Amino acid sequence: MTTPRDNATGISSDLTRRRLMQIGGGGALALSMGGLLSACGSDSDSGGTSGGGTPTPGGTLRVGATSGGDTDSIDAQNSLTTVDFIRAGALFEQLMIMDPKTGQPTPVLAESVEPNKDATEWTISLRSGVTFHDGKPFEAKDVLYSLKRIEKNEFPGLINLGPIDLKASKAVDAQTVLLKFKSSYAILPDALAGSFTIRMVPVGYDPKTPVGTGPFKYKSFSPGARSTFVRNENYWQEGKPYLDALTVINFADETAQVNALQAGQVDLIDQLSYTSIAPVESTGGKIMTSETAAFVPMYMRTDKAPFSDVRVRQALRLSVNREEYNAQIFGGKGTIGNDIFGAIDPEYKEIPQREQDIEQAKSLLKAAGQSDLRISLYAAATGPGAEAGAAVFATQAKEAGITVKVVKQPATQYWAQSYAKVPFGLSFWNVSSYLVESGQGVTKGAPYNEIQQTNAKWQGLYDEALKTVDTAARGELVKQLMTFDHNQGGYIIPVNFPTIEGMSSKVNGVRQDLSGFPMNGSNGLQDIWIQS
Repeated sequence: MTTPRDNATGISSDLTRRRLMQIGGGGALALSMGGLLSACGSDSDSGGTSGGGTPTPGGTLRVGATSGGDTDSIDAQNSLTTVDFIRAGALFEQLMIMDPKTGQPTPVLAESVEPNKDATEWTISLRSGVTFHDGKPFEAKDVLYSLKRIEKNEFPGLINLGPIDLKASKAVDAQTVLLKFKSSYAILPDALAGSFTIRMVPVGYDPKTPVGTGPFKYKSFSPGARSTFVRNENYWQEGKPYLDALTVINFADETAQVNALQAGQVDLIDQLSYTSIAPVESTGGKIMTSETAAFVPMYMRTDKAPFSDVRVRQALRLSVNREEYNAQIFGGKGTIGNDIFGAIDPEYKEIPQREQDIEQAKSLLKAAGQSDLRISLYAAATGPGAEAGAAVFATQAKEAGITVKVVKQPATQYWAQSYAKVPFGLSFWNVSSYLVESGQGVTKGAPYNEIQQTNAKWQGLYDEALKTVDTAARGELVKQLMTFDHNQGGYIIPVNFPTIEGMSSKVNGVRQDLSGFPMNGSNGLQDIWIQS
């Protein structure tokens, strides 16, 4: 297959259209998530951040990023790949983001997001003193325009807006927005925080000459090659960003990234495997490792044989040795998965951890008439450890008498021809709460319904949970939904992968972040600095 060339590096660059990078996350409203996911780092980390001391202003950060290609996007609300999200984080901001340690919704452009008694109306008070790159003030009219643009274009963030009624919504004044909903929507703050595509743009926004409120301003963009951004001198966070400029360079693979960092051609590289830690540190570089709730699952379409038989699905799940999988793919730096969404929700811990049980898997297959099960798993570089993980799974499944043929495809071919079409494949999901993530992937009308689950009881519980304002009652519904998925669902999630980033010894301010996105979750580029 012919692949585009990186204009700067001359490196072949396969486009990895990780569409599920669009998926938003966040927790159910007011649920306590503190301490659920901790972050870890190598010895070169310092208190969860790369380097200490007083930040030094100035300098250009050169980022070597994977996953991009000739259809790269710089649209604020329609990012597709990791490198798209880095660019979006430089230029644009959200009303709320997820706290990097707890996942709690944290105000950014919004100062507060408050519901009425039944959560059919939400009042958003905006941060004062924020301006766009062109000097115009950020106001309520811009919020409404941003949301209407998402609705008009049916961008991925639309599903996270729930039953919103934008025609009835209004600007109360320049700093206050009243959002109205057709029915109760109890999880709006978490949906706003977790959907990385609900970013704010000005009225009349033109994606060809992008203007936002972010820490950097647009200078140039060459899809599949590189992007350049310069400091927003009027950024609302005083003294930030520290960098004068940010350059994002596309790389085809991890080997090329590491080589470029070692040669001093770039300053920071993303989405590394654990095997790259030693090479980076051996030449004086630093590593930042974060535990996350993000994952690369194997999905099983429940409407296609043999996966339409729940006994087959359960047998496949029981064939996985998760500790071994984690050790082989992530050097033990990931966290064990449990085949369900919502690892940042308190209810997640209440679901029994699934462990390998080969005899039970064989028994289920025999009962299903599938003792000699032969299946094909379609695989591509959908996320960290994807292809290697498919191979490990195939080896482990042999213990239960299951023959898994791993069909590897280039990422471009996989996303275009196989994803969600083949009965058994891979995908990619970043951090989400159960309700928000299920809205993207399982519920009726979900844009990424990979498993094609249709169950009236499940749907009824889900709809009720979205309307339930009481957090304890909503949590009980979430637990029931998780239990259903654990028993009957169509996902195999062996591990929540770690985010591993490598950088020059002079790069500071890169923090641990549970989102699964590199560079401070793509929402904290203003905090990174280079030691002069």
